[in-house]
Amino acid sequence: MISWQKKRPQRQEIITQWLELYPRQRMEYTQGDGGRIVLLIPHSRNWFTRKFLPTPKNPAQRIHLDEIGSFVWLHFDGKHTLEKISRMAEERFAEKVQPAQERIVLFTQQMYKQKFITMHARQFNESIPPIK
Repeated sequence: MISWQKKRPQRQEIITQWLELYPRQRMEYTQGDGGRIVLLIPHSRNWFTRKFLPTPKNPAQRIHLDEIGSFVWLHFDGKHTLEKISRMAEERFAEKVQPAQERIVLFTQQMYKQKFITMHARQFNESIPPIK
């Protein structure tokens, strides 16, 4: 029987494809207690929030990352592939991060969906546009 639908890539194929990419941060951040990262996400300022909601006291929403997330975030510099970042995380955290590749790809996908990072097919260079 011939199927006209495209074959969906398997989970391992997707992870392998993501491991070849170079992530780069888009959001501002600070380092909090113990070197943990706090992402600073600006509040949306569309017409509805300007007109009907009071201005927030804090200029940005704060997202606190755990120890592993902070380590990975600091390496989202456009110079390391996800594969290299996962190897470094395995060396640093050993059993705590297993399975490292899968966990780091899932974390990266979440960051990418929220538009906290951009992904590049090659090492980051100002002249190379990000993957859309």
